[in-house]
Amino acid sequence: MAKTPPAETGGGTGTERRPGSRRRRFVVAAVLVLLALNVLAAGGVLWLRTSVPTVAGTVEGLAGLAKPASVTRDSRGVLYITAESPEDASFALGFAHAQDRLWQMEMTRRIGSGRLAEVVGEAGLPVDRMLRTLGLYRLAEANLDRLSPAARAHVEAYAAGVNGYLDTRSGALPPEFVLLGHSPERWRPADSLVWGRLMSLQLAGNWFGEILRARMLKAGLTRADLDTLWAERPQPPRAGADASSPAVGSGTALSLLDAGRLDRIAAALPDVLAPRLASNVWILDGSRTPTGKPVLAGDPHLGFTDPGLWSLARIETPGYRRVGAFVPGVPFLLLGHNGRVAWSMTTTTSDTQDLFVEKLDPADPGRYLTPDGSAAFATRTETLRAGDRTLELTVRATRHGPVVSDVMESAADAAAAGTVLALASPVLMADDDTAEALFRMGEATDADSFVAALRGFHAPQQNVAFADVDGRLGIVSAGRVPVRVGDGFLPSQGWTGTQDWRGWLPFEALPKLRDPASGAIVNANNRVWPSEQDRFFGREPDAPYRADRIAERLADADGSVEAMAALQRDTRSGYARDLVPVLLPLVAGRAPDKATRAALTLLRLWDGDMAAGRPEPVIFAAWTAALHERLLADDLGGLLRGYQRIRAATLLRILLHEPGWCDDRRTATIENCADIVAGSLSEAMAAMTRRFGEDVAKWRWGDAHQAVFEHRIWSRLPVIGGFLQRRAVTGGGDYTVSRGSWTWGDGERPVFPHNHGASYRAVYDLADLERSRFAAALGASGNLFSPYFGSWQGDWTAGRSFAIPVDPDDDTARLSLRP
Repeated sequence: MAKTPPAETGGGTGTERRPGSRRRRFVVAAVLVLLALNVLAAGGVLWLRTSVPTVAGTVEGLAGLAKPASVTRDSRGVLYITAESPEDASFALGFAHAQDRLWQMEMTRRIGSGRLAEVVGEAGLPVDRMLRTLGLYRLAEANLDRLSPAARAHVEAYAAGVNGYLDTRSGALPPEFVLLGHSPERWRPADSLVWGRLMSLQLAGNWFGEILRARMLKAGLTRADLDTLWAERPQPPRAGADASSPAVGSGTALSLLDAGRLDRIAAALPDVLAPRLASNVWILDGSRTPTGKPVLAGDPHLGFTDPGLWSLARIETPGYRRVGAFVPGVPFLLLGHNGRVAWSMTTTTSDTQDLFVEKLDPADPGRYLTPDGSAAFATRTETLRAGDRTLELTVRATRHGPVVSDVMESAADAAAAGTVLALASPVLMADDDTAEALFRMGEATDADSFVAALRGFHAPQQNVAFADVDGRLGIVSAGRVPVRVGDGFLPSQGWTGTQDWRGWLPFEALPKLRDPASGAIVNANNRVWPSEQDRFFGREPDAPYRADRIAERLADADGSVEAMAALQRDTRSGYARDLVPVLLPLVAGRAPDKATRAALTLLRLWDGDMAAGRPEPVIFAAWTAALHERLLADDLGGLLRGYQRIRAATLLRILLHEPGWCDDRRTATIENCADIVAGSLSEAMAAMTRRFGEDVAKWRWGDAHQAVFEHRIWSRLPVIGGFLQRRAVTGGGDYTVSRGSWTWGDGERPVFPHNHGASYRAVYDLADLERSRFAAALGASGNLFSPYFGSWQGDWTAGRSFAIPVDPDDDTARLSLRP
């Protein structure tokens, strides 16, 4: 009997789930034109369409598969995998992921292993140098050896599934391979683990901040200035802070570093390792839901990419169920439920990385100083390839970690400087057991066994929230946190031993909360540790606006799945509600034209909602962006780009308590905050009226603010790249529950390109997990010729969600896999 497709939640009309719009047809035609010369010799342009894999029928003779398995795709391309054993299910998952996301998987392992230049040429060498220096692939191989036999069996079965597809596929490879003339190698089990090491570095990026703050001090800022620039709340400076104190004291680690050298190190940091921090999660227990059982909602926030990060799947074997968000290349469920326990994560934003300044031995610059005397570097030689060019890279490591400064300078340059920089991080530990922990989390049958699994979750530190069908719930900030003397806010002394790590905080000392009396758990990257533990966890929690808004809405929510899904779409900004009343009095009587007066009237009545259909967010975003630059450009100069994010507490602290920042040091006039705020308003209004016209009431945030999904190949193509880039109208801002973080755009891009947010949303109903709801950006396939290329985008953009039930809807394609 035909099954009725699951009902949808959310509002608004969306596009069809199957792509077919005029824009998509144009995109496909454009790619055909671009790739025509590359494929003519292989049989013509139409041959590229053979890159779409066969998703219905039977594939036989698959080595590594013990018994038959099946891969069914519903109308959205969500994977439904059935098998007789969990290992065979992982084989089928690897096969299906290779069908849908082969290019994405290839790029991930190439970046993680430091072999990108072999595919993209010289442009990939800076990434390769850093990744080889960090040794992520070596660590992945070490992690593989530490897996239990059960977990390793899944990793090996998954690799066999990927290779099973590579052995049996026919036709063209996906277009990216054709364009670059590249063919994938066979998949190795360690390829599945290097993604975790790469993501761990991205989610624990404090060392980027250490370098930036060191450069600021070298540029003349003080430590009190840094306190303001990284303020957590807009309270006045703490008593005793002296803004006139020397920036760098003699004998400190920083005094040994040259400003130009720090600039070169910063320039060598590849974007693929840049911090990507955020997410929401909350849980209501049964006393606050209609069913008497918990409801858990989670939406991880990451940089938008094309293809998207997530693959949605349901896996069923006797006694084994996994439903939710997988990552192509990895066999373990990252976020979802197993029929008994549901879980999601947010980043703790803790400081678990330190840069150590190591002094070289003056008598032998090939050695470095330790508290026990001179020591030899641990060294190895790495061979890099870019086209026909082969390079050798000597990698050095100290007792703290790899020497990252060697990426941008030779050993001779380091010897002349007398120091090197080494990175210490739990991500770089060979005894990391996070992959094993992910496997055991999936095996958990209740809250207690789930918490036990988290003991092995080492890096990156995450707030892991969970609930079980028995009604238990909790959150644990799982991960290794170094016990240190200082707070790691700036580079540390490596030669004295006084700032060395003293081990890890015990699991029992990590922040955690189980079955609270309030019946609710909320985290949105806000502080989870007491201030007296800042030396361990750091001092960079996110502003509490999202967490406060979630708690505000939960106070009178009915606790239903539908209400939780609606809360994930909330676009009310507490930051705007705090800042606008501060800004408006500073421009009283300074609205010289009709458009500006209209804009101020709108803001005066605004409730802070940054919905896509509202004009006020355009005014607010343009004004605060201009204000941010006018306040800080004179002090930070070229470092402003690295500082980048508009920090709510910093702006409020300056305007309310530290007006000295308002004076532009580049001018002879002494400006006050009213001058700077009014000038930034004029600048913002001029820019927006040029773009959107004089009638401010007709401005729409969705016209200025659009999600932009960057593709590593298509987005970099001249002219045609703009047509290939996928976008979506979105609401929200940096401090709204529906995260809409943006940067300034240019040219034909949106004015405020939305580049970071919730690419996956889920709500889990522990009374009946079959009623859980899911949404993800873009589509199941990364191949632009596939019918599943944009199969989730309509739902995601419109704020709708869907179930992943036991049986898929009636628009299905079923592929049988046989040994």
